[in-house]
Amino acid sequence: CVLIQTDNTSVLIDPVISYPINSNLPRYTFNDLPDKIDYVIITHNHQDHLMFETLLHLRYKIKHIIFPSNQKGFIADPSIKLILKQIGFLSLLEMSEFDVIELTDGEIVGLPFLGEHSDLNIQSKLSYYINIKGTKILFAADSNNLEKLLYCHINKLIGNIDILFLGMECDG
Repeated sequence: CVLIQTDNTSVLIDPVISYPINSNLPRYTFNDLPDKIDYVIITHNHQDHLMFETLLHLRYKIKHIIFPSNQKGFIADPSIKLILKQIGFLSLLEMSEFDVIELTDGEIVGLPFLGEHSDLNIQSKLSYYINIKGTKILFAADSNNLEKLLYCHINKLIGNIDILFLGMECDG
């Protein structure tokens, strides 16, 4: 889970938030979040990235949820959109690879996700590039470098990045 905040925009990626507990380890909790979250971004439908308990807890703060499009009509690739709609979220922004959402401070771009379940016909997964106030950030959850040329191609499209959040695929 990562929170990006500027004066105008707040973006929360893969919201899995801790409750306050007594511990020597510092934890980011619900109390640390801003009063309003402009965009929540979901990388893929695994419980360590899309936790419905967290989303329901934050529902009153969230303006928009961004998530990857699924393969319509394919039972192994459930629709995140239908699930979010059913539990009461209104502003749902479905993205595919290289779709762009313009922000006041920059943009969000959906990028190919190579990692978990790349061997299955599941499309509901994206990496995200966020350019906010000129800072270029890449979120590559559970990535697995299957083909170096893809990353070279993406680099030609978006340029060098400033910050990389990389979750490693457990087998990758």
